[in-house]
Amino acid sequence: MSKASDSILRIPIVAAHEKLGLSPNEISAYGFLIGLAAAGLTAAGYVTLGMIALAFSQIADGVDGGVARRYNLESKKGHRLEVVYDRVNELAILLALAFAGYATLLLAALAFIAILLSTAVQPYSHFDPGFKRFIIYFGYAATMLFHVAGFQIALGVIFLANLTAFAAGTVIADYRLQAEIDRQAMIRRENEHAMGLPPPPEDPPSFLSKLFS
Repeated sequence: MSKASDSILRIPIVAAHEKLGLSPNEISAYGFLIGLAAAGLTAAGYVTLGMIALAFSQIADGVDGGVARRYNLESKKGHRLEVVYDRVNELAILLALAFAGYATLLLAALAFIAILLSTAVQPYSHFDPGFKRFIIYFGYAATMLFHVAGFQIALGVIFLANLTAFAAGTVIADYRLQAEIDRQAMIRRENEHAMGLPPPPEDPPSFLSKLFS
């Protein structure tokens, strides 16, 4: 996904760094401010302008990562900063939609909690559903074209997608952790065998194994 976005945004990526001299963190900061402006416009009732500003914020969000990858400027600090900016922008737009009456405050809160849960396990599972701000545009289209509670539906999708991602991510993270534990145990046994140490005693049989033996 990163390679695809880098290809699409190649011109603004090059222009931002080579023409304007912006670093990834500076681009992230500008995107963050535009995202807050999007939330402010939406809360004030200028939903169309808010969605346009939100789109520019997400473009900046793609450009900062593209600059970091293209010019080898990636850093843990920059990644952490981007995550914080993204979550604050998401919280702001969700609350703005609730404040403007396009969605309930309860669903906005549930959607953001699900996003936080998904974010918490993502570093361990490396699984991200991507259903955050992008789906809000579909909510806008449904609201404007079909006069339905499109934003409410969109927030429901965000909630369910990220909650599912949290559950799936937890399973994936647990599997990876167990696989790493098993790998370390195998290395330890091989080293002990090479040193001529006796193998450790086997674990005693469990109650269930005794019962069905």
